[in-house]
Amino acid sequence: MLGARTYREIVEQPAAWAAAIRSFDRAAPELDRLFRDRSPEEVILTGCGSSYYLSMTAAAAFQRVAGLRARAVPASEILQFPESVFVPGSHALLVASSRSGTTTETVRALEVARRRGITTLSLTCASRSPLARQADLCIHSPKGRESSVVMTKSFSSLLLLGLLLAASRSTNPALSGELGRLAILGKRVIKVTLPLAQSLGAGASRFVFLGGGPAHGIAWEAMLKMTEMAQRPAVAYHPLEFRHGPIAAAGPGTVAVLFGSRAGARLEADLAKDLRRHGAMVISLRDDWRSAAEVDVDVALGVHLSDEARCLLYLPFAQALAFHRAVGLDLDPDCPRHLTHAVHL
Repeated sequence: MLGARTYREIVEQPAAWAAAIRSFDRAAPELDRLFRDRSPEEVILTGCGSSYYLSMTAAAAFQRVAGLRARAVPASEILQFPESVFVPGSHALLVASSRSGTTTETVRALEVARRRGITTLSLTCASRSPLARQADLCIHSPKGRESSVVMTKSFSSLLLLGLLLAASRSTNPALSGELGRLAILGKRVIKVTLPLAQSLGAGASRFVFLGGGPAHGIAWEAMLKMTEMAQRPAVAYHPLEFRHGPIAAAGPGTVAVLFGSRAGARLEADLAKDLRRHGAMVISLRDDWRSAAEVDVDVALGVHLSDEARCLLYLPFAQALAFHRAVGLDLDPDCPRHLTHAVHL
């Protein structure tokens, strides 16, 4: 079957999440010491491609739940323009993510930070990689590595480590408790959403992925999966930003996937109405709140989670949507053209 490895790795994600949680728990005492000894004033999360997108979601969660300034930047920006990222004299923590731990820009970005005396933490699936060895502390995803090229379970398990990092800095234990339930909830979500994605958007000429807050990084990752696997035109936006120009291209043949947030449910519902009025097909993923949106496909997960924890459960659907569109075009998701497991300069 085309893409057999990728499909298997999508399904395997809950097991990778459970292993990531155990790995984080083992690293927790050393992580506590790092924060106690270094007292960072801000957190900068970085990576390339998918690893940058997971940094976006983790940064949004970190600032909200930990009350510490946090932002995501591509590793290339640190490598090329460090003065625009690091404030002289500030006490920052750099969190660098890479599946392989060998991505050139990310490894070099960490080296730039270390030369400036900045504390570094790496999130990776390769515990003996250069990124892991050079960081002050490494937390790894022991079951996140893939044999296929595109990131699926590596992305979600490294994102989970980033979310656990945010939760560990909060005085409210609620998020940690929610994240601990994800491995069990993920099995149920995968069982429901993977078959649902099989026929959706088969005739689409363009995909739009919309997500705000912690789901914004998920929208970008969904865009990348569609581009990598299915080679279909795809874009990602903040939901309400889509009205400011891009909506001009919406119409028949457009599939818009809205990764819903409890915080933005009402305004996102209004956007969904506008998209359908212009002829786009709208797919909404949400939790347990009452939907006010007029959509073509309403996927209610019913998991009763915060926006930060729920965003991880949106990933299997997005990955499966790209997978099925690729297979439908007789493309092999396991081996997308022009791509390798890691980019080395």
